[in-house]
Amino acid sequence: MSASSVTEYTDNLSEDGKKYVSDFIGFMRKQYPQIDSKICFSMPMWLAGEKMKDGYIAVSAAKNHFSIHFSEEGYVTNIARMVPACKTGKQCINIKYGDDESYQIVKDHVRDFLLRQ
Repeated sequence: MSASSVTEYTDNLSEDGKKYVSDFIGFMRKQYPQIDSKICFSMPMWLAGEKMKDGYIAVSAAKNHFSIHFSEEGYVTNIARMVPACKTGKQCINIKYGDDESYQIVKDHVRDFLLRQ
């Protein structure tokens, strides 16, 4: 069963998943209070405009890592060069739990991404 709210999503995560996903949600709420989160594709997502085609950022958790998703694959490729400890997936950066340095670098680029949209 997929979550119907951001709170329901985080409530069902592992301890590590909850820690990092909740931190990212808090980061987005503090830095971008004008952008509401919603559940889309079974994960918390923030739209940069009216529709997904206008750009988005999302976060999800897996067993050994969490992922920050961007609507532009090229942007993911550019960030990946700065965080060699991370792997990439389709339009996402996979950050191992505990890799706070890489996580901070990715968060630092969220603003740049949203300004480009």
